[in-house]
Amino acid sequence: MTALRVLAGAALLFALAPALTARAQTPDILQRLMAEPVSLFDWGMAQLDRDIERAGLRLFGPGTAGARPETGTIYDWRRGRVTLFLSRQTPERGRTREACTEVFGQVVGELTAGAPDGAAAAWYLHSAFQPKGHFWTSRFEDVGGKLLQVVELEVSLIAPPYAAAAGDSRRVRCSGRLDAAPEALVVDDDR
Repeated sequence: MTALRVLAGAALLFALAPALTARAQTPDILQRLMAEPVSLFDWGMAQLDRDIERAGLRLFGPGTAGARPETGTIYDWRRGRVTLFLSRQTPERGRTREACTEVFGQVVGELTAGAPDGAAAAWYLHSAFQPKGHFWTSRFEDVGGKLLQVVELEVSLIAPPYAAAAGDSRRVRCSGRLDAAPEALVVDDDR
């Protein structure tokens, strides 16, 4: 009887072997994702993209005047720059240099809201590129200060769709570092 059980067990293992082998060769999705490399640059870009979208929605999203703003993050490898952008539909009378610099300040204020006193913009960038629980960025250099040199914010005030359809293509755009004073911003007014 014991020999019969051993033979039955061996036959069962022999029959299940292809299924077990196939299962072992197909990695669990979590294991496969853990095996993929993600750089701190990738991590930071994802955080910046999430943060600018949240800031735009909190400041100008549903429930406020105007439509939902367009937001995003772009890496320009030619210039070695990262640009956070927010484009907001604004009526003609509201598309001014002053309004653009005011929106710029509001967006920076929203991004840096949780920062301690001091260099809020550098702190924000440092924390955006540092995964939670990771300690590397403050050990050897001023990562936040260096990121301030290569990350900029661009705010555009554009015509709403009904005005654009009527031929209004004027856009006011202001851009600069996250710690830039209003007078240091580069402002383009397409008149």
